[in-house]
Amino acid sequence: MMVFPYQSADGGAVLAVADPSELPSSLGALARIEESAAVQTRRLTLDESQSPVAESTGMLLNKTPWHMPVTETPRLGSTEIWELVNLTEDTHPIHLHLVRFQILDRQTFDVDEYATSGKLRMRGVPVAPEPREAGWKDTVQAPAGAITRIIARFEGYVGKYVWHCHVLEHAANEMMRPFEVVARGL
Repeated sequence: MMVFPYQSADGGAVLAVADPSELPSSLGALARIEESAAVQTRRLTLDESQSPVAESTGMLLNKTPWHMPVTETPRLGSTEIWELVNLTEDTHPIHLHLVRFQILDRQTFDVDEYATSGKLRMRGVPVAPEPREAGWKDTVQAPAGAITRIIARFEGYVGKYVWHCHVLEHAANEMMRPFEVVARGL
């Protein structure tokens, strides 16, 4: 039991309040979203262009500037898998506004082969998220040279939202895109 001191509202005596609650020894099991629930899988790239002397000249999501039309239009109530293909040399914390998701796995791939031929050659095996990442998320670390797969339910409301890199300098450098949750019948 913990005892917490606090001062009364009138500024008088310091009182003590007992809190008999206890933290559980472990958290309850989390229901995982089954991959079979996904109605669509989207492969989305994290891109960086460089000058001839390897200076960054821009960062984009799916090779698309912010001002271009919306390309991701999940239906309200649907579940999708987003494969975040990181072609850059940085880890990017990718955030989806007003969407909660679970991390499925990460797998490294041959970035050079993908850049030159468009073919995806995986390296190693998919790695499940660490226990600290097993819960509901709104931001995920997408490591360089890896595909990070997330599964998301698009619940709540129709409308335009944003997905972006949470590194401010990256988001301000166009590593940000709108997505639009559309009505079920559209």
